[in-house]
Amino acid sequence: MPTEQCYGVIVVYKGEENLFLILRQYTIPAKYSWTFPKGHHEGQETPKETALRELKEETGIKEIELLDLPLIHEEYEASHDSEKYFKMNDYFLGFVEDKTVIIQESEIDLYKWATYEEASEAFTYSVRKESLQKAQEYLNMVK
Repeated sequence: MPTEQCYGVIVVYKGEENLFLILRQYTIPAKYSWTFPKGHHEGQETPKETALRELKEETGIKEIELLDLPLIHEEYEASHDSEKYFKMNDYFLGFVEDKTVIIQESEIDLYKWATYEEASEAFTYSVRKESLQKAQEYLNMVK
Protein backbone atom coordinates (compact mmCIF):
# COMPACT_ATOMS: atom_id res chain seq x y z
CA MET A 1 0.00 0.00 0.00
CA PRO A 2 1.48 3.42 -0.94
CA THR A 3 2.36 5.84 1.85
CA GLU A 4 1.73 9.59 1.90
CA GLN A 5 3.63 11.82 4.36
CA CYS A 6 2.59 15.38 5.25
CA TYR A 7 3.94 17.97 7.67
CA GLY A 8 2.04 20.79 9.29
CA VAL A 9 1.55 23.09 12.25
CA ILE A 10 -1.05 23.15 14.98
CA VAL A 11 -1.36 26.91 15.40
CA VAL A 12 -2.36 28.38 18.76
CA TYR A 13 -3.28 31.95 19.64
CA LYS A 14 -2.65 32.55 23.33
CA GLY A 15 -5.31 34.58 25.05
CA GLU A 16 -7.49 34.12 28.10
CA GLU A 17 -8.26 30.78 26.47
CA ASN A 18 -6.07 29.16 23.84
CA LEU A 19 -7.56 29.26 20.34
CA PHE A 20 -6.63 26.71 17.69
CA LEU A 21 -6.56 27.55 13.99
CA ILE A 22 -8.61 25.00 12.06
CA LEU A 23 -9.18 24.95 8.32
CA ARG A 24 -12.08 23.53 6.35
CA GLN A 25 -10.92 21.77 3.20
CA TYR A 26 -13.02 20.57 0.32
CA THR A 27 -12.42 16.84 -0.07
CA ILE A 28 -13.51 14.09 -2.39
CA PRO A 29 -16.23 12.88 -2.54
CA ALA A 30 -18.03 16.25 -2.30
CA LYS A 31 -17.73 16.95 1.41
CA TYR A 32 -15.89 19.26 3.75
CA SER A 33 -13.41 18.27 6.41
CA TRP A 34 -11.82 20.34 9.18
CA THR A 35 -8.09 19.95 9.68
CA PHE A 36 -4.87 21.72 10.60
CA PRO A 37 -2.57 23.40 8.04
CA LYS A 38 -0.39 20.74 6.42
CA GLY A 39 0.97 19.45 3.13
CA HIS A 40 3.57 17.44 1.20
CA HIS A 41 7.27 18.22 1.11
CA GLU A 42 8.89 19.61 -2.01
CA GLY A 43 12.40 18.74 -3.15
CA GLN A 44 14.88 18.49 -0.31
CA GLU A 45 12.80 20.37 2.27
CA THR A 46 13.12 19.39 5.90
CA PRO A 47 9.92 18.59 7.80
CA LYS A 48 10.10 22.03 9.48
CA GLU A 49 10.58 23.84 6.15
CA THR A 50 7.63 21.94 4.67
CA ALA A 51 5.38 22.74 7.63
CA LEU A 52 6.26 26.46 7.57
CA ARG A 53 5.85 26.73 3.78
CA GLU A 54 2.46 25.00 3.90
CA LEU A 55 1.38 27.21 6.80
CA LYS A 56 2.28 30.33 4.82
CA GLU A 57 0.63 29.05 1.61
CA GLU A 58 -2.62 27.94 3.25
CA THR A 59 -3.03 30.73 5.82
CA GLY A 60 -0.66 33.59 5.00
CA ILE A 61 0.94 33.19 8.46
CA LYS A 62 4.66 33.95 8.37
CA GLU A 63 5.41 34.71 12.02
CA ILE A 64 5.10 31.77 14.42
CA GLU A 65 7.01 30.55 17.45
CA LEU A 66 7.40 26.79 17.10
CA LEU A 67 7.73 25.00 20.41
CA ASP A 68 10.63 22.64 21.02
CA LEU A 69 8.46 19.58 21.58
CA PRO A 70 8.12 16.18 19.89
CA LEU A 71 6.02 16.22 16.73
CA ILE A 72 2.38 15.19 17.02
CA HIS A 73 1.92 12.13 14.82
CA GLU A 74 -1.16 10.85 12.99
CA GLU A 75 -1.47 7.76 10.85
CA TYR A 76 -4.43 6.15 9.17
CA GLU A 77 -5.66 4.41 6.04
CA ALA A 78 -7.29 6.59 3.42
CA SER A 79 -8.59 6.17 -0.10
CA HIS A 80 -8.93 8.28 -3.22
CA ASP A 81 -10.59 7.09 -6.44
CA SER A 82 -10.89 3.58 -4.91
CA GLU A 83 -7.12 3.46 -4.27
CA LYS A 84 -6.15 2.84 -0.67
CA TYR A 85 -3.03 4.37 0.84
CA PHE A 86 -1.45 4.86 4.25
CA LYS A 87 -1.35 8.49 5.41
CA MET A 88 1.02 9.94 8.00
CA ASN A 89 0.88 13.53 9.25
CA ASP A 90 3.40 15.09 11.61
CA TYR A 91 2.63 18.42 13.26
CA PHE A 92 4.73 21.04 14.97
CA LEU A 93 3.01 23.08 17.67
CA GLY A 94 3.38 26.84 17.64
CA PHE A 95 2.12 30.18 18.94
CA VAL A 96 1.11 33.24 16.93
CA GLU A 97 0.57 36.76 18.24
CA ASP A 98 -1.64 37.86 15.35
CA LYS A 99 -4.91 36.17 14.34
CA THR A 100 -4.83 37.53 10.76
CA VAL A 101 -5.38 34.71 8.25
CA ILE A 102 -5.47 34.88 4.45
CA ILE A 103 -6.72 31.51 3.21
CA GLN A 104 -5.53 29.75 0.07
CA GLU A 105 -8.90 29.65 -1.67
CA SER A 106 -7.88 26.87 -4.06
CA GLU A 107 -7.57 24.45 -1.11
CA ILE A 108 -9.26 26.05 1.88
CA ASP A 109 -12.93 26.94 2.08
CA LEU A 110 -13.09 28.46 5.56
CA TYR A 111 -11.02 28.98 8.70
CA LYS A 112 -11.88 29.39 12.35
CA TRP A 113 -10.10 30.27 15.57
CA ALA A 114 -11.66 27.65 17.83
CA THR A 115 -11.54 26.77 21.48
CA TYR A 116 -10.46 23.23 22.31
CA GLU A 117 -14.09 22.17 22.61
CA GLU A 118 -15.15 23.83 19.34
CA ALA A 119 -12.24 22.28 17.44
CA SER A 120 -12.93 18.86 18.90
CA GLU A 121 -16.58 19.09 17.82
CA ALA A 122 -15.64 20.29 14.33
CA PHE A 123 -13.25 17.42 13.60
CA THR A 124 -14.85 14.46 11.88
CA TYR A 125 -11.96 12.04 12.28
CA SER A 126 -10.92 10.59 15.64
CA VAL A 127 -7.24 10.77 14.69
CA ARG A 128 -7.56 14.58 14.36
CA LYS A 129 -9.28 14.80 17.76
CA GLU A 130 -6.41 12.78 19.24
CA SER A 131 -3.87 15.22 17.75
CA LEU A 132 -5.78 18.13 19.25
CA GLN A 133 -5.80 16.35 22.62
CA LYS A 134 -2.02 15.77 22.40
CA ALA A 135 -1.52 19.46 21.53
CA GLN A 136 -3.55 20.44 24.61
CA GLU A 137 -1.45 18.11 26.77
CA TYR A 138 1.72 19.79 25.46
CA LEU A 139 0.25 23.24 26.12
CA ASN A 140 -0.56 22.24 29.70
CA MET A 141 3.11 21.21 30.13
CA VAL A 142 4.53 24.54 28.91
CA LYS A 143 2.33 26.86 31.00
